[in-house]
Amino acid sequence: MFSKERYQKYLCTTILGREFNYYPQTNSTSEDAWQYAQEGSSHGSLFLTDKQTAGRGRRQNKWVSTPGKSLTFSFILHSELELEKMGLLPLLTGISIVKGITAATAIQTGLKWPNDIMLNGKKMGGILIESKHHSNRLGVVVGVGLNINENAQDIPHALKGNATSLAMFSGQNHSREQILSAILNEFETLYDNQIDSIISLWTDHCIHQDSEVSFHSEEGKQQGIFQGISSLGHAKIQINGKTQTFPSGMVIL
Repeated sequence: MFSKERYQKYLCTTILGREFNYYPQTNSTSEDAWQYAQEGSSHGSLFLTDKQTAGRGRRQNKWVSTPGKSLTFSFILHSELELEKMGLLPLLTGISIVKGITAATAIQTGLKWPNDIMLNGKKMGGILIESKHHSNRLGVVVGVGLNINENAQDIPHALKGNATSLAMFSGQNHSREQILSAILNEFETLYDNQIDSIISLWTDHCIHQDSEVSFHSEEGKQQGIFQGISSLGHAKIQINGKTQTFPSGMVIL
C-alpha cells in the first residue's frame, strides 16, 4: 500500500501534490480529478490509486497498471499558460518524470514524442493530458502511468516485447513514494520558473533526435528524420528533404 507519510517526507513543493487524494481502487484517477474539478478544486490537487481498473491512454487505448506496483496518478492545473503553449505541457511532464526518476533512483530514462517514457528501448510509462473550459477558466488534468516494480509476469503477453519497468531494468524494487514526490518537485520548478527552457530540456532527453523514424499522423504513415520540437511543442520531421511540422501524431522507432 502506498505510504502517504513517506511520500510527504520527500515532497518539497509549495502547492503541487500538497492536497493528496488516495483511493485504494478506482476506475481512473483522471476521471476522479475531473469530477473534483467540477466541484471547485484546488490548483495542484493530486489523485493517486493503488489499483486502477479503467485507465486510459492516448487514442482511446487502455492503460494497464499492476496493483501495488505501478504509479498511477493525476493532478489538476488551473493553467495560466497561453493556449498556444499548451502543447508544451506533455513535454514538461515528460522532463519532470525523467528528471524525477533519476533523482530518486539514479536510473536514466528517455523520452519519445509526444508522451512516452522509455527505458532501454522499451516503454515504461505514458502521459495523458486533457483540458476543458469550466467556470470561465481553463482546467487541465495531467494523467501519468509508470511501471515501477512490475516483474516480467506482470506485463501483459501482448506487450512483453515493448514494455518494461524500473524493477525489470535494475533488478530491484524502488520506492514509489520517493519517485512520485521527486517528479512533482521537478514539475513545479519547471512549470513556475523554466517554461521557456522546455524545448531544449526535452531535446536533451529525446531518444530519437536526428534519427529516422516512422510517423503516424492524420495523413497516414510516413518515414522521416526527427529534427526536434517547434516553439509550440510540435514535432519537426524531415520528409523527402522537406521539414514538416506536426501538432499531433505518433513516432514509431
